[in-house]
Amino acid sequence: MVQGAARRAIFPIDQKWEFKQANDEGGRFLPVAQFPTNIHLDLMQHGIIEDPFVGKNEDKVQWVGEKAWVYRTTFPTPLGLNTAIKAVLAFDGLDTYATVNLNGKTILMTENMFVPERVDVTEILEPRNGENTLEITFESAFEIGKRFQERHPEHIWGCWNGDPSRCAVRKAQYHYVRGGIGGQCS
Repeated sequence: MVQGAARRAIFPIDQKWEFKQANDEGGRFLPVAQFPTNIHLDLMQHGIIEDPFVGKNEDKVQWVGEKAWVYRTTFPTPLGLNTAIKAVLAFDGLDTYATVNLNGKTILMTENMFVPERVDVTEILEPRNGENTLEITFESAFEIGKRFQERHPEHIWGCWNGDPSRCAVRKAQYHYVRGGIGGQCS
């Protein structure tokens, strides 16, 4: 340990996650089977879509990438946490346009899946082993890319592999329409 370096404890937030389509008032949250996760895996787990990698199923699931999705979980405030200790939420793979709320307060908005994020939440956590609600809404990268392309008609969007709006989005091209939590959350 480096002299003067602060000690830290890591508490994974990888249990009790659930998801649903955002803006679907009648929709219910469904449990996530694994973590990290992505929306296609979760929808397949519940029999809502077929495996997009089989046959021509990919054509049937294009709607998934055009929707916004919300994931949420609850977790206790770590025992012994006090104002002398800083609590930081770490996100190592939010894919891509995400709004993160903790206990009803927006703590982070992202637009680049390649950037790990750290947020000081010391003042937002419920005190003394209280229950916290973490909610992450993923907007459609496809829809945001289309809007960005429309706002910038002066730009020549050269693309030979799929929709050219993907050039405006900082997202892995090998799974352009997917969204989800691709890394650890602690």
